[in-house]
Formats: sequence, structure tokens, C-alpha cells
Amino acid sequence: MDELLVVVTDADVRAARDAVRRAQVEGSGPERVALLRRDLEQLYRLQARQMIDEFRARERS
Repeated sequence: MDELLVVVTDADVRAARDAVRRAQVEGSGPERVALLRRDLEQLYRLQARQMIDEFRARERS
């Protein structure tokens, strides 16, 4: 089976962070804000993992 590669960019994180802020300002329901926050946190984790993997790959080279 092929491995799935997900690349998280700074723009992805910025867009997710902006979506959370927009939902808060617009008075979206707490469920919506919580969902957007969970998405943002997942992007933070994925991007951190990506950075670690890139660092380790450079160290092996």
C-alpha cells in the first residue's frame, strides 16, 4: 500500500487560526469554535511532526 504524505504549510495553519478567530468574532456556536480549534491543534501537531521528520532526514544525510 502506498504511504500517504500530508504536507502542512504555514499558510494552512494561518488559515485555520483565522477561521477560529472569525468564528469567535462572528459569535458562532461553541461546538463550531471547538471543532475549528481541534482542527487547528491537529495541524500544529502535523506540522511539528513534519519538521521533526525533516530534521531527522537532514541529520542522516
